[in-house]
Amino acid sequence: MEEDNLKKVVKSTVCATFLCGMLLLPSFASAEDVKPANNKVPAMQSFFSRFIKPKAEKKSQPIASTTPTIIASLNMTIDDCVNYGLKHNPNIKVSEDNQKIQKGAVGVAKSSYFPTIFGGTGYNINDTNYSGNKGNVQSTGNYYGLNMGVNQLIWDFGRTTANINMNKYNYLASGYNLDYIVLNSIYSVKIAYTAVLAARANEDIYARSVRINELNVERTRAMYEVGLKSKIDVVNAEVYLTEAQISLLEAQNTYQTALIELNNSMYYVDAPDYSIAPTETFNFQKNYSVKNEINVAYDRKNFDEHSVDSEIKDGAILTSGIEKRDILKTYNFTPYAMSMADAIQQAYANRPDLKSLELVQKASEESIKAIKRSFMPAINGSANYNYQAHSEYNSNGVGIYAGANLPNVNAMSVKYQLDQGKAYLDIAVSNVDLLRKNIYFQVQNYYVNMKQLERTIPLMSKRVEQTLENFELADGRYAVGLGNYLELQQAQTNYNNAQLAFVQSVFDYNQARYYLEQAMAVR
Repeated sequence: MEEDNLKKVVKSTVCATFLCGMLLLPSFASAEDVKPANNKVPAMQSFFSRFIKPKAEKKSQPIASTTPTIIASLNMTIDDCVNYGLKHNPNIKVSEDNQKIQKGAVGVAKSSYFPTIFGGTGYNINDTNYSGNKGNVQSTGNYYGLNMGVNQLIWDFGRTTANINMNKYNYLASGYNLDYIVLNSIYSVKIAYTAVLAARANEDIYARSVRINELNVERTRAMYEVGLKSKIDVVNAEVYLTEAQISLLEAQNTYQTALIELNNSMYYVDAPDYSIAPTETFNFQKNYSVKNEINVAYDRKNFDEHSVDSEIKDGAILTSGIEKRDILKTYNFTPYAMSMADAIQQAYANRPDLKSLELVQKASEESIKAIKRSFMPAINGSANYNYQAHSEYNSNGVGIYAGANLPNVNAMSVKYQLDQGKAYLDIAVSNVDLLRKNIYFQVQNYYVNMKQLERTIPLMSKRVEQTLENFELADGRYAVGLGNYLELQQAQTNYNNAQLAFVQSVFDYNQARYYLEQAMAVR
């Protein structure tokens, strides 16, 4: 009889608690503060302590770990990653070697204006027999000979000069090709770096979603045990927990893949575990710590201001028992202060690939000059010294020569060489025109995308605030028995989706900004 009376008292107490919660959320107390009177365990534990596990209780291994994927002492900034990539990118080494080849071609072309030294030595044996009416005569002319000299091109009416200029322009173009490879390497690393930041923020969102769902499962089970919730609510809570764990696994995989892509962009083989720092435009605060021991009965009026995180000081705690973390609190960015017209002009002035094509055009013009001048003679000079030592006498002499040598010209070959050179020049002009137009529309496209995302981010942040407020309301309703679990889960899903969409918009903004800066050749 006494046991039946005790059950009635407990049920009356629970019902009274929820009725009070309809008007005002109950004042919560931690599980450690719930102390049975006279050190005796009551017949039924407090409702809230039902789903708060004691610290000593061991928890089974979850499907997806909510601990950080990487815990590393090595911290790398975006500049560190860019510098590493520039030092280890093999494409840059190939481009540097191509530049050396073009530099060598300039030296070869210039060598035509340098003197050509020649020389030779040998022994000549000459034994000649003459026969006739007067008899046979034998003549010997054996001697040792030495000959040396120098040839010098004086002027070929600009043919060699045009060839030198053509190779100079090709050499300068190879330098801009190197700059273009460096530019691509820089922004390849930056974009991959930002993708890691986005993946890390998403992983943190999913990890906290798992923790919230774990607490909701515990709470729903406790409410089911006292008859306040049905079995289907428990099953739904477990289903959503499993889905949250699967989503966390996928987010962790995305994060690891993003790290691999970052290492690939840096060509960082056998990279150690490392963490990356936020950037100026992607500055979410990353904190892997989770308040695992927060009691759903937490009393906001009695916290210790020295031991409670600033977010909890602001009242940022859900009745589900997990601290909310406002991703908007630490995020800020400054809009890009440049007009579209200025961005286009800066791109025209800085783009290394455009400068390279302009130099290729000049090289084609010099090639045509060299072809046209192939009809012109070459004025050469030479000087030589010779020495001969015969058996009976010695001789030596010095010779100096200057003259114009006419080239061997095949008119048909020159005509088609000239046609070919003009075609190459037309291609070079068209390539320059094409790239200038592509730059114009490329910069416009990236600029418009970036500005649109600058306007989108504040709306996305507002959406996060609204869905968070809705989640808090749904969580409070569910805690006092007014709402069902589907309503609570939909509110949480909307909040998670809003956070993910906000992170994606920030990533898209950073990506668009990097694409714009790359199009403008900002180093």
